Amino acid sequence: MHTPSDLMIILDSDSGSLAVLREVADRLGCEHVETDSAAGILQVLGVRHPTLAVLSVDRIDAKGVAALDALAHHESRPATLLIGSISARVLAGVKRAASSRGLTVIGVAPRPLDAISVEKLLSPHLTVSPPIHLQEIEHAITEPQLKLLYQPKVAISSGTVKIQGVEALVRWQHPRRGLLEPAHFLGAIEQHGLMSQLTDFVMTEAVRQGAVWRGLGLALEVVVNLSTELVRDRAFPERLATLLEENDFPNQALTLDVTESGSVADRDLLLDVFARLRMLGVGLSLDNFGTGLSSLTEIYRTPFSEVKVDHSLIADAPREREARIVVQAIVNLAHTLQLAVCAEGVESSQMYEFVRSAGFDTAQGRFFSEPVDGSDIERIVHAWPSSGPAAAGSWRPPKSSEFDATTTTLRALRIPPVEGKAFP
Repeated sequence: MHTPSDLMIILDSDSGSLAVLREVADRLGCEHVETDSAAGILQVLGVRHPTLAVLSVDRIDAKGVAALDALAHHESRPATLLIGSISARVLAGVKRAASSRGLTVIGVAPRPLDAISVEKLLSPHLTVSPPIHLQEIEHAITEPQLKLLYQPKVAISSGTVKIQGVEALVRWQHPRRGLLEPAHFLGAIEQHGLMSQLTDFVMTEAVRQGAVWRGLGLALEVVVNLSTELVRDRAFPERLATLLEENDFPNQALTLDVTESGSVADRDLLLDVFARLRMLGVGLSLDNFGTGLSSLTEIYRTPFSEVKVDHSLIADAPREREARIVVQAIVNLAHTLQLAVCAEGVESSQMYEFVRSAGFDTAQGRFFSEPVDGSDIERIVHAWPSSGPAAAGSWRPPKSSEFDATTTTLRALRIPPVEGKAFP
């Protein structure tokens, strides 16, 4: 259950907005208190310690300003969302004014409120994730509540910047809480010992989808995250080989991302499973390198084919000299060991230009595309300009009505070719 500090305080009187906020609070499993006055805010702060605050800023009088000051200086420092029907420019001005008073403003939201958008803004600031029960997880696995999204993995080490493959990312279409990202449910799945079932589901669906794309002429690599539970299972490589054969999917087109394999106590068992996967031709990628338990020794002791540099290092590199030195050293070391190198979490043109200049082979991130449904991948590949994504930023897959116009625009935008030889 949630701790008493997981409280959302709401200052609003609009019935429509209140209905949305109640729905969000229920999905987050967060207690909420409603008030329509600044005095009510002050009363709650006298006895409670809210984690979240949602404030209507349509009419801020002197008492309202006093409520803002009280929230800013309260010991709980609640993360605050500002909502209103005033113009976006005025909302932005109110946000600056509130922030200048010391208030922890996490965003602004215009009316009418969108429940999904509001939940995305609020959920990262809960002290405890909403509890998920075993029965919910079992139902999600047996019923079609789990779904896969796919994020393009882009080859950037040659003059032609193209989509090399996709990474399968699991989402849970929860009947009450909406679309949940892994951060909201993987902990519960691990706690209940169901990670291997989840991985089996993701592996099966991703391979089947990859086979569908191949039938359409799209020879895409598919990347799937491998749980450490399956690393302990000596029978896993044989089951995987059967799955690939049944779907007529090339072994060499599948890559398994492994995170923190050093946590597996039986090193001999780990090396046995990894060696047999590599003998099948399946790729192995050391995920989130640069954080966690991953170490330099894993690169040469384990038969990896790729290293994925953690997004936190990629984000820091354009602005921090030390991060650039570390990242460049990782790239050079990996290439010396004949390993490919992928940059995770590329979200801006600055990050993209850095990973190109540093010699990365591939990159992933929202600069290229948000995670999308499998049905959108075909359109992305066909609309992808021959020299790469639009230099102005990330590209979302076009709707059918926008497809032709968007394709024409993308092809008019060029990225300078990368100098140097592609790493095999």
